Amino acid sequence: MFIGHYAPAFVGKTIAKTVPLWVLFAAVQLVDIGWGVFIATGVEHVRIIDGFTASNDFDLYDMPWTHSLLMAAIWAIVAGYVWSLIARSDKRTGGLVVGAAVFSHWLIDLLVHVPDLALFPGSEIKLGFGIWNNAPLAIGLELAFILIGMTLYVTSTTPKSTLGKVWPFVGGGLLIALYGVGMTVAPPPDMVAVGASSIGMYLIMCGIAAVFDATRDAQ
Repeated sequence: MFIGHYAPAFVGKTIAKTVPLWVLFAAVQLVDIGWGVFIATGVEHVRIIDGFTASNDFDLYDMPWTHSLLMAAIWAIVAGYVWSLIARSDKRTGGLVVGAAVFSHWLIDLLVHVPDLALFPGSEIKLGFGIWNNAPLAIGLELAFILIGMTLYVTSTTPKSTLGKVWPFVGGGLLIALYGVGMTVAPPPDMVAVGASSIGMYLIMCGIAAVFDATRDAQ
């Protein structure tokens, strides 16, 4: 899943109003940012197989340090703790929400991945409900998640200016457009490019979230 991961970020902002939305955007994709680094450096591995699932061509057969259940929980605990240290206010609530945002990535991946999510590094047991094998259902879930999350966010914030009134439509449109690009463009030719392009996409998403932060106030 791609833009569906950002739904918990929008929901998290309604709970922890002092945590910037761009931080939550980074949190929900933190394990994938780590995956991008590990793929580019050869720590984890992926194969590109044409038509591997109905939704994408990635055989994610080796990613125990970012996408196993145990490691996702560790990433979440560490991220939440770090935020509680650096936050200026609402340290406990902010830390819990950031940690939950990080772990939400694994829970959402569990729905769509084929069984490639290990319980822990070295585990032979791998989980995944495989919704990626049903492209219309996978796309529908992506759009439903992001629309529900954005709706909750918009109803709990107020615009600072005219841009704040229109940005939910512009920003939401950009998220969906980038998702469409990712679904239709051929994968990069090598693993370094796969990792770099993934990280670049997540940074763009954080930029979109930063505009939400700049143009809307939490109620």
